[in-house]
Amino acid sequence: MTHAHDRPAAGETTPDGVSLIQIRQPAVPSSYRMICFPSSRNSPLCYLAMADLLLPTVELLIVQYPSTLCDEDPDQGAGTGLADKVFEAVRGWADRPFALFGHRHGADLAYAVGCRLERETYTAPLTLFVSGQAAPGHRGSLGPPPLDCRVVALAARHDPRATVSAVRSWRRSTSGRFDLEIFPGAQGYLKTYRREVVNIVHDQLISLGEPDPD
Repeated sequence: MTHAHDRPAAGETTPDGVSLIQIRQPAVPSSYRMICFPSSRNSPLCYLAMADLLLPTVELLIVQYPSTLCDEDPDQGAGTGLADKVFEAVRGWADRPFALFGHRHGADLAYAVGCRLERETYTAPLTLFVSGQAAPGHRGSLGPPPLDCRVVALAARHDPRATVSAVRSWRRSTSGRFDLEIFPGAQGYLKTYRREVVNIVHDQLISLGEPDPD
């Protein structure tokens, strides 16, 4: 298990080119941490906006992808190599109850990292939030659920890239509880319904029990 003092500092680029942005309220220790996986290298802004509503209860750790991701097909962004790099970057930040939140291809990456955290460390996410993305099982994967944690899937009702049915298939990824949250429209709910998304995060984490802050 990697301890907190072994982790790369937030804002520090690791040798693999993955960096982390930590957003916290120094005067008030947070009870939870949420590790965010943006949809692309240049899309952390929605999480920065969410931070104002999540703090101080939930601090954010935003994954910044390697610069080479700009040249990749976003649908290939959760490949094994990138998942390995992100796993090594974030594993030391599991020193308090935490959740993972991934949007679009970031959902696949959060899922891959969550599976490794459950399988290889003494810690596991309380909740995996997956947003605007079809589940791996929807694309033909079979077998027992690889996760035990709660999974909360977010979808837009008329999103042509990730239909409600496709997003609902995340239920097959976990043996734990599954919830589906549906927003109006076709896209952009992380901005348009930001407060509602934040309320879902708060409600899901707090319903699992309020831990004592460090």
